[in-house]
Amino acid sequence: MQQEAQKNETRWSNFQPGHLAGDLGAAAASASLVTPAVAIIDRALVEQAAFKQPILRGLRRHALGALRQPGLFVFQRPLGIVWALYAATYSVANVTDTVSRQLEIAAAGTITFATTMMANVPLALWKDIRFAQEYGTGNGPDAKTSKASIISVPLQNKSLARSAAAIFLVRDGVTIFGSFTLAPWLSDAIPDNLATHPHAKPVITQLTVPVLTQLVATPLHLLALDMYTRQYTMPFLERVKHSQQYLPSSTLLRCVRIIPAFGIGCLTNMELRSAFHTKISG
Repeated sequence: MQQEAQKNETRWSNFQPGHLAGDLGAAAASASLVTPAVAIIDRALVEQAAFKQPILRGLRRHALGALRQPGLFVFQRPLGIVWALYAATYSVANVTDTVSRQLEIAAAGTITFATTMMANVPLALWKDIRFAQEYGTGNGPDAKTSKASIISVPLQNKSLARSAAAIFLVRDGVTIFGSFTLAPWLSDAIPDNLATHPHAKPVITQLTVPVLTQLVATPLHLLALDMYTRQYTMPFLERVKHSQQYLPSSTLLRCVRIIPAFGIGCLTNMELRSAFHTKISG
């Protein structure tokens, strides 16, 4: 025990706090990069599920709105929620990995997955609920009525709300596991003759594995979203059938969405973090 304590003390004495600053800086920059695209896609998905709005129309409207009024777009509360979600997710993953490696913990990958889940899931649930409240109730995006006349649909069925939250939890677990745990594991399994450059393996897995997780996550997402926006009793199979009517287009869009969020975002985070650590270490 005493020897182990001495080892830990030695490890901490060699630790550079600047690495943690680099972790947080990389996370903030990466979140800023991916947030606009993710916010636009998520809003379009909610409006499609709630109001049957064509997905391309929603994407076009919100993208043009962001370009025409960038100040209004940037300072919208939903955009801040998305930024907070990804900044926190990347930050926790970075800091946990840094500390785990400093302490030479064997289960560093498992610990990183667990802590990232604990940070991501409540924030992702908060984001999904706020987007559903903001964009999934009322008269719809094409309504001509004034904002003051829009009446939100009351959400009273607590049982359905809890079920939706549980399904969102499973959805996020699938995505986080694929992005932060499975992708790095699989990168080590790629033969050297297929990827000779040292950065090629993580790039390949980080741009493919999170995308493939959406084949499982999207049906769960649509079901949970339907439960939250249509909180009244109906046969479960009928609800599943109704919620999955846009499954092909939603799956495609969520696969595209995951590329900035957990593909490009994770890669940017990894590269910036590595650069910061290298610079700090001298």
